[in-house]
Amino acid sequence: MKKYTVFFIALFCLFLNAQNLEITYQAVVRKTLPDEIRQEFINDGLRDQLKQNEEPDPAEYKMLISGKESSFTYVEKINNNQDQNAAVIKVAPAGFGTTYKNLSDSTQRKDFNVYGKKYFSLDKLERQEWKITKEKKDILGFEVRKATAEDSTAVYTVWYAPKLAISNGPSDYWGVPGLILEAEKSSKTMVYHERFLAESIRQSDKKLKIIKPDQGTQIKAEEIDGIFQEANDKRNQMWNEQDAVDKD
Repeated sequence: MKKYTVFFIALFCLFLNAQNLEITYQAVVRKTLPDEIRQEFINDGLRDQLKQNEEPDPAEYKMLISGKESSFTYVEKINNNQDQNAAVIKVAPAGFGTTYKNLSDSTQRKDFNVYGKKYFSLDKLERQEWKITKEKKDILGFEVRKATAEDSTAVYTVWYAPKLAISNGPSDYWGVPGLILEAEKSSKTMVYHERFLAESIRQSDKKLKIIKPDQGTQIKAEEIDGIFQEANDKRNQMWNEQDAVDKD
């Protein structure tokens, strides 16, 4: 009985200090490539690379929350067991940098690195129209409740802890009455599914140092795909010109 009493006291203290939290999330992606692309991998004897494409290794993120501000940052991990001669495919659903949210002024920032050139985005937080359901379950000792939303591209499902009264969550997720401990996205246009799941929660008695991207050129997040494409086109053109010179 004493063990349970200590556990509930610890949870109560966590509720009181829920304004300063450090949460570790694991991010998992599951996708299925088109049949013709899958067959190309198989024909070339690249079944391991096919598996890495369709079931990449989980990514890890650390989320820091201090009041109305939060940062959600990719954690780089070194795998000493990795075959050094094998191609490594890294998949990071929330990017390889930091997603910063400020719930006071409803802004969001992200940082990007395009072949060594730094960018950061500054946008208004997008709000989903969440539908709260009656479904419940348990994550890390907290009762969590289910909420769903959808847009033209995907269906979203989150599980949030009402007793952690912070309307925040991993990556771009937020806007429900409690901290989101699990979040899922299923694409409507392709066989693609991503999931963020909290693995640990640690409270802090003092304000945490939130990462706020502000280095490099300021852009809108929607511009980054075009910036990457332009950079890739320039690199391909440079390589083609170099190949032409080498052949002369």
